[in-house]
Amino acid sequence: MRIEVPYRKKSEIEAMSFDLLDKYQTWKGQPLTPPINIDEIIERYFQISLEFGNLKEHLSIPDVLGATWLDEKVIRIDSSLEGNEGRLSFTMAHEVGHWWMHRPIYEMGKVTLPLFGYGQSPPSHAIVCRTTDKKKPAEWQADQFAAMLLMPASLIRTSLLSINGHGQMKIDGLEKDHMNPTKNANLRKAAKKIIETGFSNVSIEAMCYRLIDLHLVIDLNPSQKSLL
Repeated sequence: MRIEVPYRKKSEIEAMSFDLLDKYQTWKGQPLTPPINIDEIIERYFQISLEFGNLKEHLSIPDVLGATWLDEKVIRIDSSLEGNEGRLSFTMAHEVGHWWMHRPIYEMGKVTLPLFGYGQSPPSHAIVCRTTDKKKPAEWQADQFAAMLLMPASLIRTSLLSINGHGQMKIDGLEKDHMNPTKNANLRKAAKKIIETGFSNVSIEAMCYRLIDLHLVIDLNPSQKSLL
């Protein structure tokens, strides 16, 4: 379905992810530690059914990775992601982003929704996530939410301090590779070190972007910008 969402700054999305993590932490009765157990958030905290199957075949959509059936409280993930822990967890967290941020919009009747079915089930309202839709506001928001949920800023900073002894890592060639930072071997090494502190369900690529987004990596030899 197509869902119209309000504009949200990254800081607003971060606050929403923190709110969920805070509530989850209280429910669990334990302080947050990596990795964030996204399966538990879905199945036990939200009590949403988590299922895997051939979504591409059932929905006749070639590039679908996951979908959330709002009325049925079901999240379905394409089985092609099984075995790819980072991509799988991110997709699951992406669907949680839709549930947490966008389900209230649906429930308040702010948008008109088309119907989607799954297999032989009766048609139902669903948010279907496709790789070609990543620039759409709802999908961008869910991607941001997923990164923030799996890689909370406070836990990333704690891990970085344990490795680096201070708040930023200096990365050689970071500015040169700014168009595609995940190609920078030094940034990938830094991301891998952070992942090894406990973020086992996060990909190196996702961690690279999260470190950049949090301004926790800077170029070893930054260019001097003109004051004119």
